[in-house]
Amino acid sequence: MTQPGAGLQSPSSYADQIARILEGEILGGRYARGAHLQQDEVCRRFGVSRTPAREALRKLQALNLVELIPNRGARVRVPTLRELEEVYQVRAELEGFAAELAAEADDPAIARRLREAQTALAELLPVAVAALDGADEHAGERLRHVNDTFHGVVHDAGGNRRLGQMIQELHRYFPKDTVRLAVRTPDALQVLYLDDHDVILDRIAHRDGPQARAAMRDHILRSQSMLIDYLRERGLGTSG
Repeated sequence: MTQPGAGLQSPSSYADQIARILEGEILGGRYARGAHLQQDEVCRRFGVSRTPAREALRKLQALNLVELIPNRGARVRVPTLRELEEVYQVRAELEGFAAELAAEADDPAIARRLREAQTALAELLPVAVAALDGADEHAGERLRHVNDTFHGVVHDAGGNRRLGQMIQELHRYFPKDTVRLAVRTPDALQVLYLDDHDVILDRIAHRDGPQARAAMRDHILRSQSMLIDYLRERGLGTSG
């Protein structure tokens, strides 16, 4: 039998810890969009009573990650197409601003770190392309990790912590399983992970703030287009 609070640190923060763990798993793709999170299952897994399990699910609802189902638990939320479009529009502007700040930071280390990430992406891309046919189920995750590193460098480079926090909040709308499925052709992988990044890196390295901003904005809106097209093809979400 699971010990009460197994793996958790303090009874007063069980709900926070459970919510944090489940949040990471939802955003990481362990739970697909529309999947159910049964309250009793959460209780059994973490060895807690219904009260912290229910509170944890409420915290996930406040983050727009789940919808609560009366007397049952929660369902991983499927955002509407309109919500995704609106969030991507805001994200494009914020990440574009971050790229502009990175270009204007006058720090050679920024371009160096971006080149390192790009080198790693270039090395991983052939493996990720092969994984589209199931050759390596972990290749996509490694590619996304390095991609996150690239974007993280840009977000941090300008020194505006509030901007970085706002961008991370917007990322809560994009569990990685959905984004991964949307970017599903060799050409899409090449464009998003290499070609677009090369342009962004070039503009930042040349300290061209306005062009860095435009390149990042185009990059984010391109990924929006791919995701929206994928969801529309499968009838996921609505336009409302």
